[in-house]
Amino acid sequence: MIDVITDIQPLEDDPNYRVIFVNDAPEITIPTSTVEQLGLTTQQSWTEELSKNVQAFEDIEKARNMALKLISMKAWGVKELATRLVKRGIHPEIATQTTQQLCEDGWLDDHAYARARIRDWVRSEPAGRVWLRNKLRQKELSDDTISIAIKEEIGDRSEQDAATELATMRIARTPSLDETTLRRRVISALSRRGYPSDVGSEAFRRARAENV
Repeated sequence: MIDVITDIQPLEDDPNYRVIFVNDAPEITIPTSTVEQLGLTTQQSWTEELSKNVQAFEDIEKARNMALKLISMKAWGVKELATRLVKRGIHPEIATQTTQQLCEDGWLDDHAYARARIRDWVRSEPAGRVWLRNKLRQKELSDDTISIAIKEEIGDRSEQDAATELATMRIARTPSLDETTLRRRVISALSRRGYPSDVGSEAFRRARAENV
């Protein structure tokens, strides 16, 4: 017996969905837009291939809706968002396809995202380039994108100057500490922000000299 779509009826509780009847029995409920985009009609053969196409289309729609909801709450990188979709149950292939399409449609932009993240991270305190690079890699951004974003946001400012600024800020917060403790804490803070120990030591020296 050949399976045939015998009817397509609006869902009683939601007219934006359609119930597909195959051989007079309800087979699947899908959005009206899916019916239109796939060109489903009555008397059309319900083949295994068509069934798979409908399910694949539904999976893509589900992934896109999920992605747009996530985007509405915060910014994402392309691969970072695909990873989150996979964690939420979307097939990796569909997750990648969905985020790439969102990128092409202008919903995602790794370059703009990288620059925005850098601005957020250095708004209150400077940070070393290595620290920024590692943080952006955690967002699954490409090395080329990272390098360009860091260059555009940080420019040619030296690591030593940035570290000295941070050391000055940290010293101002705890002026009552003894010299040894203050030095240890400031250099440790600079290390956590990506500055090597030699840069941190020199930054502390310069900051203290400027405030004598």
